[in-house]
Amino acid sequence: MARTRSKVRLDIKVNGKEDAKDITAVEEKVTSIEDNGQKIVKKRKMKTAKPVLEDYLAHHEIPADGKLPDEYVEFHTEEFIEGIKHILKVDLSLYPVIVHDKFLQFEKSKNKPRTVRDPNRSKEAIVSDYWYNLIRSVISQQLSGKAAKSIEQKFRLCFTDGVPTPEETLRKSPEELRSYGLSFQKIKYVKNISEHFLDKDSKLSLAEFYEEAPLDDIIDELVKLKGIGYWSAKMFAIFTLKELDVFAHDDLGIARGVSRYLVRRPEQLKKIKEQVDSHEELCKLLKKKSTFVAKGSGRDWVPYHDEYVKFFASQFKPYRSILMMIMWRLAATNIDILENSGIR
Repeated sequence: MARTRSKVRLDIKVNGKEDAKDITAVEEKVTSIEDNGQKIVKKRKMKTAKPVLEDYLAHHEIPADGKLPDEYVEFHTEEFIEGIKHILKVDLSLYPVIVHDKFLQFEKSKNKPRTVRDPNRSKEAIVSDYWYNLIRSVISQQLSGKAAKSIEQKFRLCFTDGVPTPEETLRKSPEELRSYGLSFQKIKYVKNISEHFLDKDSKLSLAEFYEEAPLDDIIDELVKLKGIGYWSAKMFAIFTLKELDVFAHDDLGIARGVSRYLVRRPEQLKKIKEQVDSHEELCKLLKKKSTFVAKGSGRDWVPYHDEYVKFFASQFKPYRSILMMIMWRLAATNIDILENSGIR
């Protein structure tokens, strides 16, 4: 019979004092055992779901007209507030989660959509910011927030006046970049991205491309860069370009947030499944393996198939980026970490 052993820490009071001991617990992976010749079947216990944000906000009163607090409206960009109003028209029950806290990523004083150029900044400065945000994305890959921040600080300090540029980056040797904490693989990525942004024939080097091109075209160009996949490109679109209709169904936090949302709304989940299952093309896609598989995952939430998640999000167009912010909040995902992963 297959078994796994795991440490369990016990706090025991002895003569009024707390004592801590480690014991070894045995978890049954095969549920049948023999006891005096009789077969006994033991069912493995499911992980108990912890209270989530909507549980704590259940007492929050929801205004019938969905009117947002004045200070909330004043804090955020007009585009963001329009998106929030649209989402509340689709589902007013999200009101407590939305007004629970501000979304700093869409603070009015700091954000402009990509189609509105800051008259006080040159095209070159704007494109340089885009370049560096992608570099930060590469630096932070597969690292903790603390480690990524440390490497980025070392990287910045090696430039004139602490301002990184693609030109100066290409002049630095792999050995020097390695000394700042970059792996050889990431050095290749950093060099490749810098080359593209200095190439006058590259669309990514032109400010007009970001202002005028459809988002899909921008993402297609971004994923041509080494080290930038579709997830990174979408995060760049949300946090750097301030695009309001981006959705990454393959993000773990989004999958968890959508799960927590639908578990509380079984009737909506039922309708989504019925609509997807009755759609010939979508039904075929259900046969494909989903990004997050439920069986044996040990999670305290149930992953739904990608097609159900995407269909759910489609009803919130054209503000799916804002929906992602809300789902991340439901999932208790630290959005600041995502933003600081080179996408601001």
